[in-house]
Amino acid sequence: MEEAGAKVTTVTTNFDAAEQAQQINQAVSSKPDAIVLWPADASAVVPSLKRIKAAGIPVVVSTSIPNSEDTSLWSSFTGPDNEALGAAAARALISGLKEKGLGTSGSVIMVTGTAGAASTIGRTDGFTSTLAKEAPELKIVGSQPGNWDQTQATTAAAALFSQFDKVIGVYGQADNMTAGAITAAERAGYKPGENLIAVGSDCTIDGYNNIEAGKQYATNLQDPKLDGQNVANAAISVLEGKEVENVTWMETPLITEGNLSECASAVGK
Repeated sequence: MEEAGAKVTTVTTNFDAAEQAQQINQAVSSKPDAIVLWPADASAVVPSLKRIKAAGIPVVVSTSIPNSEDTSLWSSFTGPDNEALGAAAARALISGLKEKGLGTSGSVIMVTGTAGAASTIGRTDGFTSTLAKEAPELKIVGSQPGNWDQTQATTAAAALFSQFDKVIGVYGQADNMTAGAITAAERAGYKPGENLIAVGSDCTIDGYNNIEAGKQYATNLQDPKLDGQNVANAAISVLEGKEVENVTWMETPLITEGNLSECASAVGK
């Protein structure tokens, strides 16, 4: 955006909706030409979007689509279809279990993102509904939040492995959380990639390394560079008064050992 002549001010929050609301209030007070926003909470962000709209400031939303039927609250959304990502993870888990001869009947655990985040809600809904339809004998016996943090995910997965026996599948809603779950599984005596199938999302370096090592079966590529380019292009178009799509889903191809090279550049390999 700076190359296009925009002056960019960036503020961040660790998925804290209250803090983000304060940041948005401050941004509105500064009267920018546009706001680019990654919602910390899909529902909690709606009042802030209404304030932005009332101030007459266009907003481009990234990654987590707001939980509102009023799509006029944003000029453009660009990002992944999180429900589709969850569904893809479920289908990958089913494929991995079949490939390893573990069958499609047994216990599955899930390590989720931050409560309230659109990515958490969408990936949970997509994963659970797809398993229920396509492998009804695979039961999600437990779920714990990992809050997009590997250490927290390790702790969450450890609690689930201690609570439930003979788990055959684990879904971490981001690869760093899948990595935490793999660590917990190994400590609990499992052999990920052999008697336990792990799947994730985003194709971060953790997912790349674990797929390469045979410990993780699959992920989906959410290229952060492409994601950033998409939202920047949308914001520039809005600033230039051009028409933009209200919702644009980015491509998130399935990645397994067979096509791991497709996400190599995204993780710096």
